[in-house]
Amino acid sequence: MINDKELQRGMTITKLIWSVLFGSLIIYAFIVPLLLQNAHITFSQESYRTLRIALFGCAVLTVVFTWFIRRYLLAAPQGKRSNQSNQHPAVARYLSVMMVALGMSEAIGVYGLVLYVLGRSYQDLYMLTALSAGAMIVYYPKKHEVISLAKRLPSKD
Repeated sequence: MINDKELQRGMTITKLIWSVLFGSLIIYAFIVPLLLQNAHITFSQESYRTLRIALFGCAVLTVVFTWFIRRYLLAAPQGKRSNQSNQHPAVARYLSVMMVALGMSEAIGVYGLVLYVLGRSYQDLYMLTALSAGAMIVYYPKKHEVISLAKRLPSKD
C-alpha cells in the first residue's frame, strides 16, 4: 500500500504539472493574440476552411481517444520493467498516464492557436481552448485514482 507521504508528494507533482499546462491555455487564449496582432500571414479562405474542419475533427477525436487511452493505461497490468525512480509504482504510473492525457488535451488548445495564427479567428481559438480546458478539468488529478491504482500494483519494496 502507498503511504501518505508518497501519495501527497505524487499528487503535488501531478497537480503542479496540471497547473502549468492549464496555465498555458490562458497564454494561448489571451497573451498570444496580443503578441501576434501585428503579424500578417496570408492563407486562402478555402484552405483555411478545410484546415478548420480537419482540426475540429481532430479535436473531437482527440477528446475521445484521450478518454480511452487514459482508461486503458490506468487499467493495464504492471509490466515486467522495474521502476527506476524512487516513487511508488502507482504514483509513477499515474504521473505517466496524466502526462499522456494532459498532453493530448493540451494539443486541442494548440489546434485553436494554429487556427488563430492562420485565420485570425478568435472564435476558433476560444472554442478549442475551452474544449481543451474542459478536458483538462475532467482529468484533474484525483487522489482516489492513485489509491485504487496502488491497491492493484505491488509496492516498490
